[in-house]
Amino acid sequence: MRPAMTSLVFVSLLLVAIMASTVSSNGAIASCCLTTSNTQIRRENLIKYYVQDRPQCPIHAVVFTTLSLKRICADPERLWTQTSMAFIDGKNYHRQRSSYHR
Repeated sequence: MRPAMTSLVFVSLLLVAIMASTVSSNGAIASCCLTTSNTQIRRENLIKYYVQDRPQCPIHAVVFTTLSLKRICADPERLWTQTSMAFIDGKNYHRQRSSYHR
């Protein structure tokens, strides 16, 4: 193999490794929140959340997804964030429980 070809193969493998390390648990490539927002929307408009943690991302945050599939990056220490997480957990608990008893 020529040196140029070897370099191309190495760079390609490196890019694949970087992309694979940023794949989130749902199979999509994760994009990190760089800051948190003070946005507070009605909890009924939130459908899910996940906790963004280090070392993959630069800050610790909670990422909410809305009904319109928008992402809100929230500070995990804020009361609104914590109560919204509890609201979603409770909503999902009731959905799972009702589908189990059918």
